[in-house]
Amino acid sequence: MAITATGYRNRLLAEAPALGIEVSKKQAEKIGIRIARRIESQTVEHDFYESLRILGVISDTTARDAVRNLEAAA
Repeated sequence: MAITATGYRNRLLAEAPALGIEVSKKQAEKIGIRIARRIESQTVEHDFYESLRILGVISDTTARDAVRNLEAAA
């Protein structure tokens, strides 16, 4: 379940006074949007075979070749 920018804004508005931080609704809105965008950009699903190629486990550029070579090596 992903938290939206509004959820982050509400959480900031609820938690900031307890920490002694003054945050206006407009500031909390901007910060909430920035947090939501940053988290969205960091939660990208990666291709398994591309990850293996990057790590140097396989050097094949296509998934079929990679599977074929892994099965042949096993």
